[in-house]
Amino acid sequence: MLGVNGFQVKDLGVDIPPEEFVAAMKEFKPQVVALSGFLTLAYTSMKETVEAISAAGLRDGVKIMIGGGTMDQQICDYAKADAFGKDAMAAVALTKQWTGAN
Repeated sequence: MLGVNGFQVKDLGVDIPPEEFVAAMKEFKPQVVALSGFLTLAYTSMKETVEAISAAGLRDGVKIMIGGGTMDQQICDYAKADAFGKDAMAAVALTKQWTGAN
C-alpha cells in the first residue's frame, strides 16, 4: 500500500535478521521503517530489530512502525516502536503524517 501511495519502498522480505535491516538502512537511509507481523512469534523479532537499529546508531531520525492484526499499544511499547497500525491503510496514514506527504 505504501508503494501505490507514492512512497519508495524497499521490501526486505520475510523473516529477515536484524542485521539485514541495519545494512539496508545504511544503504537506503529511509525515513520510515515498517515491520509487519501477524503472529505472536513476531513480537520478539520486532523488538530485536529495533534494538539492532538503535545499537547501530540509526534510531535517531527514523520512525519505526509495526503492523498487523495482533498489534496493539502494549506490543508497540514492548518493541520500542514509534507507533502501530492494524492494517496497511494505517501504515499509509502514519507515513504521510511522519513525512509530511499529502
